[in-house]
Amino acid sequence: MRVFALELDNGPKGAGERKGYIEGLIARLPAPELVVLPELSLCGYMASRKIWQYADEGGREAAAWATAMAGKYGTYIAVGYLDREDGDYYNRYLIASPDGVCGTVTKSEGEAAVFKRGSFGSTIVTPFGLVGVAICYDSRRKHFYDNVKDEALTMILFPHGAPADPAKQNKERRENDLRCGLYADAFGVPVVYANSVGDLEEMPGKMGELMAKKGFRMNGGTKVYTAEGRPIPTEVKEAVGMEVPIHSKRRVRDIPFHGQDILPGNFFFRQFILKPDTAAGIRSYEENHLKEEKE
Repeated sequence: MRVFALELDNGPKGAGERKGYIEGLIARLPAPELVVLPELSLCGYMASRKIWQYADEGGREAAAWATAMAGKYGTYIAVGYLDREDGDYYNRYLIASPDGVCGTVTKSEGEAAVFKRGSFGSTIVTPFGLVGVAICYDSRRKHFYDNVKDEALTMILFPHGAPADPAKQNKERRENDLRCGLYADAFGVPVVYANSVGDLEEMPGKMGELMAKKGFRMNGGTKVYTAEGRPIPTEVKEAVGMEVPIHSKRRVRDIPFHGQDILPGNFFFRQFILKPDTAAGIRSYEENHLKEEKE
């Protein structure tokens, strides 16, 4: 299968601006069979409630656009979008074929002040097999591994809108290589990491303050992890292309975890910054989305 992951510029916001931008890239790809886009690719990644203005009611707009693009270019399209359903906002990702949407996954541990969180599924059934999908932070968590560890997969997708310190990109690449490599090695299937590039806009909470202070931004790093692939040359600088064999495979080895995380991380940060910040974000989300419903 000819797979292309697109490293999108996060600058344009809203589906109106981004549809033409994304299609312009897809149109230049050499015979794509699967196009993988980053997290929230159809509206642009934002980690604040400002993103709510770009919500797609029931995923209808995302589904229609992705299906149309798949049909026009004879490919599968994997795209992230913001969905609004029953008054709640969800960070979602779908795979579409020319015949319609194959399936959708929802980010379980979405940005706490912005999205509804929960324990959601992690696989999409497609004509080319079962695909495991973990949106950004979910790819680090044991919840995703527990959802897919007993499944026969043909591919794993890790769509991201991941900010990091631009002064520590070597560290970011090492961590990506470790995380994605563990899954590629354990399952023996291609793992596609697709991240955007661009500035990180306002983000609420203590983590937002720390990221802003250090100048966090999205640094890309898009890559296809596979031992059997053949790179596909392309003049599209945003594209990483790889021709990969597609076989349904079961896990051949365990992946070790540090508690609920695939990477050891910083205990102080997780316990005294991330944990209380997440709890405060959840409270803020519930208060604000309910307030919006009343208005």
